[in-house]
Amino acid sequence: MINILNARVTYRHIPIHILERFTFKDVSSIYSMKDKHGLDELLILQTCNRVELYAVSSRVDDPSSLLDIWSEYLSIDRAVLKNVELSKGKDAILHLFRLASGLDSLVVGEDQILGQVKRALENARRSNAVDSYLSMLFEKAVRVGSRVRASTNINKGSISYGSIAVKLAEEHLHGLHGKSVMLIGSGEAATMVAKPLLNKGIEFIVTSRTMERARAFSESIGGKPMEFEHAMQMLDGIDVLFIATTAPYWLITYEKMAEVMEKKRRMRGTVSIDGGDEQRSAYVLLIVDISNPSTVEPRVDGVDGVKVIRFDEVSSMVERNIGSRMKEVSEAERIVREEVDAMEARLRRLEVEPIVDSLFRSVDRIRQRELDKALSMLNLDEHSKQVVEQMSYAIVESILSIPMDELRRASESGDVELIKVASRLFKYGHELEEQGMQMNK
Repeated sequence: MINILNARVTYRHIPIHILERFTFKDVSSIYSMKDKHGLDELLILQTCNRVELYAVSSRVDDPSSLLDIWSEYLSIDRAVLKNVELSKGKDAILHLFRLASGLDSLVVGEDQILGQVKRALENARRSNAVDSYLSMLFEKAVRVGSRVRASTNINKGSISYGSIAVKLAEEHLHGLHGKSVMLIGSGEAATMVAKPLLNKGIEFIVTSRTMERARAFSESIGGKPMEFEHAMQMLDGIDVLFIATTAPYWLITYEKMAEVMEKKRRMRGTVSIDGGDEQRSAYVLLIVDISNPSTVEPRVDGVDGVKVIRFDEVSSMVERNIGSRMKEVSEAERIVREEVDAMEARLRRLEVEPIVDSLFRSVDRIRQRELDKALSMLNLDEHSKQVVEQMSYAIVESILSIPMDELRRASESGDVELIKVASRLFKYGHELEEQGMQMNK
């Protein structure tokens, strides 16, 4: 019997900043040692929110055995691995299909996971770590994920605070390309802003309370790091300022913004709309603050030329989109369950194919032996010999087709007892091979 195993560490039980401890730096070296752990196939899926191992084995049936890989290759104590989730068989397939469909993601319905699943399979193939089972499972998972997104609206409308913040900024400024962009923050919220900026190819300055944090953020996520005080002195040259911090005080004060806008006016001159005079609606600095609580003083809204988008506005859009997506979850789950049942039936059928194949080969040896005997005793021309040989094939096919079809159906329905009886009846396995060799003698 083939066992499908899964072990995973995800954002659900491990803080994201600790997940790095479970990450495999040299995946190829682990793939090369899969036989040592009794695994026929192995695939490693790593994202910023998860590290997962998928394995297929005819010798190992306990998914906890995959913990040995973490323990051995990363020198992680077994006690630390208590938060690793384990799945086997149908549960492992269900998890994979839900994952590819965006149902297990930090952002429900997100599309990025599909590409990550594809790349994980490609990497495992390059290392010859997967064969028919995991290739089939992961290819199917991608198709299921695509079907869910095509059949539902689960991926419609962003529900990432960062993505919404960037989208609102684009709408207000008619795009961000060519604009001077700054991001204050170096934590998870700042990461949610930085990623859509990077995906859109928008360059930005990143600053934080310490230069070390800004530099670390730049190296791991992106952006041009800048010392905080220097960044504050450059605000007069910024078009859009994103703020995503946990600072317990006003980072942006009324006095500071009044000073910045005065410098902007001196540098850029009067801003006009449709050839008219300067108007308050013609702001030249957009501030998007997704910090909660806000780090922008309320009076900043009254500074001429400044537009402030606060957390509440971003949050209300996120909540609307979440509500829309969650309505699609039940339909997505139905599709996934349907696909899991179909895959399970297909895998069961694959498991019985060796029995069917072995039986046909054994019977064919008998057919060939008896055919040779008969032809040696008959004086037939070539055409007649071919007719007799075709008749021998037809007899074998007619006798075996019905019981073999029933055996395949039994495997699809999970009728283990019938499969066991068939295996004993037809002496599948060692005894069958020995019998076949004796017949050939």
